[in-house]
Amino acid sequence: MGNTFAIFEKESIFCPTYLEGIMHTEFFEKNPFEARDSDAGEWRTTRNIMTELPEELWFVSKDIKYAFDLRWDSQGFFISTEFLNLLLKFGINNFQYTKLYMVNKHKKSISSKDYFYVRFFDKLENVIDMEKSNIEFYKQNGHLKKIWDLQLKDTITFPEVFLINNIKLYSVMFCSEEFKKEAEKLKLKGITFVPSNEAGVYKP
Repeated sequence: MGNTFAIFEKESIFCPTYLEGIMHTEFFEKNPFEARDSDAGEWRTTRNIMTELPEELWFVSKDIKYAFDLRWDSQGFFISTEFLNLLLKFGINNFQYTKLYMVNKHKKSISSKDYFYVRFFDKLENVIDMEKSNIEFYKQNGHLKKIWDLQLKDTITFPEVFLINNIKLYSVMFCSEEFKKEAEKLKLKGITFVPSNEAGVYKP
């Protein structure tokens, strides 16, 4: 197995790690920041399975402008066209996506980039080498508490991009060194690459 990396969010200009807004299945002229019943649904709550995404989504934000290429929000990823095209270039196909409009309360775009909302399915199971990893569990119930050192099984051939079906790593995207190099060539914004063994302890 070659080097693998975890992709984390990095704060920079117009790339906040916390997005101040709300996602809707349509734009509401009246009270755009008010939660609606249609904001939720199976497409947002299911885990690790295919579902039917809305035809489009609207993220109404109080932020001034966005320029990032990847963010985890609303139980999925917000990714730019550039990042989407890179996933497709590497043959990654275990995800669904739909158009995502980034707007302010007046329905005006706050980004020069086009965005998509992405949900992955078929996240990898049983890929953590439990003997080589340093993992802390709660004494009371045996549930996983902290992954101090994440070691992946060297007997598995991993895809160029993958996610692990583990509650502590649920929002972490992993990638190969080749994918990392191609992403760096594109100068994608608002992300950083960390060795995968540090995925459980890394803090921006």
